Amino acid sequence: MSSTGAFSVDKLSPDSTALPAIYEAATLYAADYYDAAESVLREHLKTAEGKNSIRAWLMMFDLYQLMNNRTEFEALSMLFTVKFERSPPHWGESSDANDPRRKEKRERKDFFAINPSPDGAILAEIDRFEVFVKELGSARIDFGKVKSMLPEEAELFAIVLQRTRRAKLPLWFNSLDQLASLLKQGINDKTGRPLSESQGYWSLLFELFILDGRLQEYEDLGLEYAVAFEMSPPAWEMVIRPTGAADANAGAAAIDQAPPSGFQLKGVISAASKESLQQLAIYAGARQEVLVDMSTLLRIDFCAVSQFFEAIRALHLSQKRVVLSNVNELVAALLEVFGMPKHAIIMRKKTA
Repeated sequence: MSSTGAFSVDKLSPDSTALPAIYEAATLYAADYYDAAESVLREHLKTAEGKNSIRAWLMMFDLYQLMNNRTEFEALSMLFTVKFERSPPHWGESSDANDPRRKEKRERKDFFAINPSPDGAILAEIDRFEVFVKELGSARIDFGKVKSMLPEEAELFAIVLQRTRRAKLPLWFNSLDQLASLLKQGINDKTGRPLSESQGYWSLLFELFILDGRLQEYEDLGLEYAVAFEMSPPAWEMVIRPTGAADANAGAAAIDQAPPSGFQLKGVISAASKESLQQLAIYAGARQEVLVDMSTLLRIDFCAVSQFFEAIRALHLSQKRVVLSNVNELVAALLEVFGMPKHAIIMRKKTA
């Protein structure tokens, strides 16, 4: 352990390849191995070190709560009371939303996959999408099956997306990088296509970058556009979307309306959480102290830890004081493994 109480790889003995038990459990939980994490903690609590570590006990309580296992939670509560002569943590009344496995597998009602016709055409899908998003009030569009696109289709799609943006209907995207790569091929000089015929690809790329908050990519494309057409690109517009996918029907709420507890991170941070981290960066923009409320955060997926770490590190390097509050024990331990205490203050959630 370091002087701050955070784990440091440097403190391991030279011939050691194993993490301390609480950090191993946290890592297993992050990697979606709930049962293995429970097994590691159970064995640890049988050791002299584990029996006397309140933190190990609290981590087990959090794990049972997150797994919605009230039977084991209450059994552990009795042992905890006898051992430490103090009240155990309270069981938080839960629903399916508190079980990370159920939460992650819940399908979005506003999911829209574009399915090209056998010849690759998507005009009918564009029309269908516009009706769909107006009825649902939001949409996550999946471009995974789009392998080709005509300039006319791209132009129409850009117009539909512009209308959607002006109506303030939030959109999210799957496989956007794949589609962007396809569209960039359409504006490549090597295609031999006249500039006038590639306008649709440019228009759609600009609109997608605006909707997805990709300012750097928009600016890079704008420079290419200015050189090619000798005119300014479309105007950039900041689009604010709900911070979580489950809030899609809530409309484009302003970030500055976040509650006094700070910016809230909810559910599971995964590789698909780029949107939430972008919104965090926007929220932090005019603040010197950035308070992040993680009371309803269930888990940070192991594959997304580096993404989350870099987002917080960027805030710290911009001279901001970052406070991660109400962090559950499993997430706190995981963040310590990755050196987060160097860049943020970690405040674990209060117990009873």
